[in-house]
Amino acid sequence: MRLLVIGLLCLTSLVACKRQKPVPPPPPPPVDVNAKEPTLAEMNEAVQAWVTSRGRAPESLEELAKARFISKVPTPPAGRQYVIDKDKFRVVLQ
Repeated sequence: MRLLVIGLLCLTSLVACKRQKPVPPPPPPPVDVNAKEPTLAEMNEAVQAWVTSRGRAPESLEELAKARFISKVPTPPAGRQYVIDKDKFRVVLQ
């Protein structure tokens, strides 16, 4: 009888401790290819908002776009590129 009670307690504890499957994170929101490209001023505001909320400069404009601080990564003029100045926390066109 004692063995039966111990067996039932073990079985009950195994059922109660059953692991639940982890819930996967939701997919990122779709990128709107028709979104308006952000201006230099909007990108600088986004960098400032990023620094305020995260305490560091973003690594790239792609990181800003992925986190939805800007609508999309803008296309720079031919032969130039947008770069984040991590010391001054702003976007510059080089």
